[in-house]
Amino acid sequence: MRWPRQIASAAAVTTVLAGPPIVLTYTAGWPLPTHPTQEHLRQWLSDPLTEDTLIAGLVLLAWMLWLLIAALTLRTTVTRAAATIRRLRRLPLPTPMQATATGMAGAAALWAPTTTATTTDAPPAPTPTSTGEHPHPQQAADAGVDVPGGWIPADTAHQIAAAGTLVWLRRRRLYRPPPPEQPRDDSDLTALPRTVTAVQAALADTPPTPATPLRIPTGGIGLTGPAATDAARGILLTTLLRTLRDPTQSTTIVTSRTDLHTLLGPQTLPLHDLPGLTVTDTPADAITTITHPPHPGVAHPTLLTHAPTDPDTAARLATALTHTPGVLIGTWTHGPTWHITPDGNAERGTGGGRTRLCVLTATAARDLLAVLTPTPSTPSAVAVPRQRPPAPTPPPEPSSPKLFTLRVLGNPTLWATGKPITIRRTAALQVLVALAVHPDGATTHDLATTIWPGLPRHTVARRLYTTLSDLRKDITTTGQPHPIAHTDDRYHLNHQHIDVDLWHLNAAIDHATTTVANHAHAHQAVIDRYTGDIAANHTWPWLDPIRESTRRHVIDAHSTLATSASDPHARLHHLQNALRLDPYNEHLHHQASDTLTTLGRPHDADALLTRYQRRLIDAGITSPRPVTR
Repeated sequence: MRWPRQIASAAAVTTVLAGPPIVLTYTAGWPLPTHPTQEHLRQWLSDPLTEDTLIAGLVLLAWMLWLLIAALTLRTTVTRAAATIRRLRRLPLPTPMQATATGMAGAAALWAPTTTATTTDAPPAPTPTSTGEHPHPQQAADAGVDVPGGWIPADTAHQIAAAGTLVWLRRRRLYRPPPPEQPRDDSDLTALPRTVTAVQAALADTPPTPATPLRIPTGGIGLTGPAATDAARGILLTTLLRTLRDPTQSTTIVTSRTDLHTLLGPQTLPLHDLPGLTVTDTPADAITTITHPPHPGVAHPTLLTHAPTDPDTAARLATALTHTPGVLIGTWTHGPTWHITPDGNAERGTGGGRTRLCVLTATAARDLLAVLTPTPSTPSAVAVPRQRPPAPTPPPEPSSPKLFTLRVLGNPTLWATGKPITIRRTAALQVLVALAVHPDGATTHDLATTIWPGLPRHTVARRLYTTLSDLRKDITTTGQPHPIAHTDDRYHLNHQHIDVDLWHLNAAIDHATTTVANHAHAHQAVIDRYTGDIAANHTWPWLDPIRESTRRHVIDAHSTLATSASDPHARLHHLQNALRLDPYNEHLHHQASDTLTTLGRPHDADALLTRYQRRLIDAGITSPRPVTR
């Protein structure tokens, strides 16, 4: 509670202000005469170093020291009171939560499922204000996410995380199971950029929070200070995310290729096709574009690398920005200039207050923009060897039961002698799942940076040791060995004492891939072993490539059985099972639609594709082509 601290602080201030005068008056009194006379002055001049004058000097010095301390105390108190008053004035009034049916909201809902685990070691959940602005730098830790190379407001971070989820949904949509005996193309199963995974890890299992975006004033603003360019990148990203979240709104960024090169460096992202971004050849062309916008009456925030130094160009730009917001890096002589500090705080000048902006380095901005760029309409034609999760030693026989059972397919759960064990830390649960998908183990560095990708590397090792220590307390029972072993600087699950369902699935996948006889039985064994996505209730970004690879193996098994089935009813049954596993896969929907048509059910085929199209729209997946039969 805060009131005991406030009472103690008030008591301390009172003591400082009132205590010394009372003590001095009581002990020494006032040594000088109340009304000094000329006789007193002559005596002091003739003999200044008497006992009385020395005492009086010491007392005066004590009074001066008290006056100095009292002045500093009062100044600090007044400053804090003024800051509190300003903060209270800026607190937003509560407004009703506004629901949105946009694609980004759908993706955000998909990205943030509930979980029964209790997180005690994760970074604190961000608490953004409803204005999207942050009036004081001390609130930064509660209002945003620190990432390698910048700081992102919480609402923007949630949009980035949702955009990352859309990348994986698009990959699922475009996947085509290969024909039997042909290699599978998994070249798209690459992890998302580090900055994106750091955001996702920081916000894992926390619900998105809406906020009002930053409003750039008409007439343009200049950005100066050490983080001016970083703030310009942040405004670029947040505006594009806003357009992606709501394609119906027409606010865009107008900039030039020269400006993008200055902001992002030599980049190869197809930004010219990105919704909400208009790229011209030169800065002069950008001025012309906002002077004659494609949609009259629509405001276009304009991002330029530097404010024009040429007076004629500056005057032309000022005229163009009369009714249009603009962002200019450098001092803007025709409008306000904001000074941006390294942590993103924008000093708006006299009476303008402060606003904390999203700030990003060029690398961080490229990482985040990579998840916004359009996805090709077809997968890459480059085939790579079929990737399988590493399989451990052959699974144990039923006659040799293990002390521990770890289930990671579906909701991860650890059992000991038939009883579930409560895992208090989400990070501890991640350790168990990570060691399950890597049976050969992982080093301390690999485990730590996998679970906490956005934290400095020198800080995560201690977190891992604390997590493992708490996990040992959760698991250890009298007379039983621990299921996690540490050998040659690698942590791994003890295969002699623990049984993992994923290992059995991987063994079945290996058998189905290498068997030369009874293919149908081998593929059915893969399907039977698969009881759900790996850690289905959790959104750990490091797990996405492994989870998708495993899902594709099971889809391949369903597809192979459907292809080999001579009866269209049996083929439809296998395809329907595959669609339950991945309702976003376009190829499976076309196969099922064709099979329904073959069975004389064209209306059901059309209804299937209509539902699929609606599902894509609800998820926010932009369709590169219409889904038709």
